[in-house]
Amino acid sequence: MKKSNILKIISISCVVGLFSSCMTSSNSSDSIKYITMGNKYAEKGDFSRSAEQYRTALKIEPNSATAKRNLGLVLVKINKFKEALSLLTEVAPNYPKDSELLYFLGEAYRGVGFEKESIKAYQNALNINPNDLRVIKSISWVYLKTGKYDSAERMIKKSYEKNPLDLQLMLIMTSIDVKKERYTKAIKEMEEFEKSEFKIVSRDQTTAETEKILLLNVLGNAYAGINDCIKAQKIFDIVLKSRPFLAPTLTDSAKCDLKANNTIQAKGKLEKAYSSEPDYPEALYLLGKIYSSNNPKKAAFYYKKFIEISSDDKNYENESKEAQDTLTQLEAKNLDGSKKSD
Repeated sequence: MKKSNILKIISISCVVGLFSSCMTSSNSSDSIKYITMGNKYAEKGDFSRSAEQYRTALKIEPNSATAKRNLGLVLVKINKFKEALSLLTEVAPNYPKDSELLYFLGEAYRGVGFEKESIKAYQNALNINPNDLRVIKSISWVYLKTGKYDSAERMIKKSYEKNPLDLQLMLIMTSIDVKKERYTKAIKEMEEFEKSEFKIVSRDQTTAETEKILLLNVLGNAYAGINDCIKAQKIFDIVLKSRPFLAPTLTDSAKCDLKANNTIQAKGKLEKAYSSEPDYPEALYLLGKIYSSNNPKKAAFYYKKFIEISSDDKNYENESKEAQDTLTQLEAKNLDGSKKSD
């Protein structure tokens, strides 16, 4: 999800900058100098240089909670989630009312794949600041990605009704619509986006491009859901022109090919998706399904890999059961064939 590049001012028992926290008399003057420099770099969006300053402050004062907190925040910004998590969990007890820290703690947990813990951190942040839209978006996204569609919708609904043109809120809500098979509703909600020929105005071109691709994938799946694969494929083609190895889009496009009985074309896209992202579950499942009729050995390979990855994922509960049943049948046939050859 998009993260704001404008660092907001927050208050923690005194008015301070986002990355300042409340520096106390326990901070030495030398460490404060580097923390202040780190804050200035962070406010400019230069998080790598900011992190360097906080690390220097910690060399001078290894127990500085302020430096650890602020370093943890910027490490999340540069996707060093594991180290950020270590720092933020250590200092969190010092800042029980710091909703900003709790939000970034949730982001760090999400970054290392600890969804349950990320939800708890986000909820704690919302207990302090119930209207923080960033937290609402993040927790809704985690609910969505973990198959808790009702929870995601409950969390996002009021915010989306107030801000229907917010692209991130639109992305989450329309993704929920598609998961709940409300395809026509999703298409209607994205009507203006489609009319604009998928243009997104943003100061950050990289973020705008990412949001555009995510929205196009959802819209393509919505059209596929109402069996308009011609329109869906046109949308998927737009994505694949700029991201030719994007596994989710290749897989979604392949599903439309399968509906049209273009198995060879679908197989090519799915194998491309597998080479790009070997652990993408849906591509593995569909490859297993395609090969089950003519290449049992390959089918078994893909099904085993799919089951290994998705067995605990509620999003693929039915597919996992089907894959396991088919795999059992394939292995039984293989065993029978071995006995006959003996």
